[in-house]
Amino acid sequence: MATILLVFGVLGAVALLLIVTLLRRSSAPTQHVEGLRIEQSRREQARSDRTSYSAIAAHNMPYSRR
Repeated sequence: MATILLVFGVLGAVALLLIVTLLRRSSAPTQHVEGLRIEQSRREQARSDRTSYSAIAAHNMPYSRR
């Protein structure tokens, strides 16, 4: 019984640590021009990757509804 409580206590402590860490991060957007350009290029690259590596593009097959 003590082992189970210890495991749940450790898991709870890890979850609490993760929550605190994520809440302490600042989610403010970048204010510098260079940072904005980097963010924009990353977004464009992610959009391109999503279309290039989709299942349809990877298998080179036309989409069909079944």
